[in-house]
Amino acid sequence: MQVNVKEINDFKRILSVQIDASELQGIESRVIQKIRRSAALPGFRKGRVPLGIIKQRYADTIKLEVMEDSISEFYGKALDETNLQPVSQGKINNLKFENTNDGMEFDIEIEVEPHINLKKYKGLKVEKEIPIVTDEMRERVLNSLRERYATISNVDNAKEGDHITFDAQLLGEGDVPVVGKKFEDISVKIGSGDFDPEFEKELIGLKNKQKSVVRKSIPPDPSKNRSKPTTESYEIKVKQIEEKELPELNDEFVKNIEDETLETLAQLNERIKTNLKIDLERRSQEQFVSRLIDELLKENPFDVPSSMLEHYLDHLIEDLKNQSKDKNIDEGAVRQNYRAYAIHNIRWYLLKKKLIETENINVGMSEIEQRIDNMNLDDKQKKQLRQNIQFKNNLKDDLLEQKLIKLLESHADIVEIFPQEKDETKIDRKET
Repeated sequence: MQVNVKEINDFKRILSVQIDASELQGIESRVIQKIRRSAALPGFRKGRVPLGIIKQRYADTIKLEVMEDSISEFYGKALDETNLQPVSQGKINNLKFENTNDGMEFDIEIEVEPHINLKKYKGLKVEKEIPIVTDEMRERVLNSLRERYATISNVDNAKEGDHITFDAQLLGEGDVPVVGKKFEDISVKIGSGDFDPEFEKELIGLKNKQKSVVRKSIPPDPSKNRSKPTTESYEIKVKQIEEKELPELNDEFVKNIEDETLETLAQLNERIKTNLKIDLERRSQEQFVSRLIDELLKENPFDVPSSMLEHYLDHLIEDLKNQSKDKNIDEGAVRQNYRAYAIHNIRWYLLKKKLIETENINVGMSEIEQRIDNMNLDDKQKKQLRQNIQFKNNLKDDLLEQKLIKLLESHADIVEIFPQEKDETKIDRKET
């Protein structure tokens, strides 16, 4: 067998394969013997038909099976000889085969992972938000706690701040109910603006169990050929009105919270600030890593093999189908809408692999074991994870990525920015 490799681009290869007659004869003999064992012709016992008759009677079948078996065998041998690892099944082109004595020729078109010429991955300038806890953030958490521990009581008249539950029936011309447009058990906090500010105002003053018509103005919409404002009318049936009485913020309130480590309002405030800081730091780091990866991909451009892209989208569609078995998935729309997302993830996978190899980053088995030991699991669960090869491989990949990100961050030119003043205030960490 002779194999010549032609590089079409960074990831496409054409392998031209030539097979001698002597290499095909063994395959042909196996095919003929297989057909002979099952052949049943008048005048001959099964498996005893002379070879000459087998070759004559089954010539087309023999040729087809020799061709298929040869391609299957020498496809693998050609990849082994050239040390190429395709990212998907190759295509067979330009097949030339008439008979065993003349040999066989064919091309294998494959795609491999692209060769990445690293240009710049150290000294990248990347923005990172400074995690700043504000009084407004702290107060929002306190108000959320007060809402959770509020005393709820039923009242007869709706006012701002009350929670009201009602059914709404859309009315047409002449206030006739529109069939199919009844909405039940709508729950709204009056004055929150979460539902519809204008509509919420109309709910003030309604009584429990009352029926009333509420009207709201709809502004003009040129896109729908509506040049004048219109009015929507709903018949409202009030089902429940609830008033929340929020507890006072003091030490007594803190003692009612299900946390024995907190006794005073001052301690609660400190705990809230600490937790907010941790959360902001986590989000800041996640955003920083995302920006760092985007910058890496921008500085190191390369194309993605089409077969890798299609394979990724195939898996994505399959996952969506499994998650939404009761819905029809528009595969064309998924491929179009997720194409950029898929290319980004494939490029990061390939670039990450190249950087880990270039920087000789490794993860030892002891590191994997240590990470499992540190998990908040019982001994039985940890043992199961240690026996799960797929889990350990995924954990190894995660640790390799974490080490790579840490290395890249240590060499990055990090520009710290204030979240409220992204366009105005920037601090270059290497200049301070």
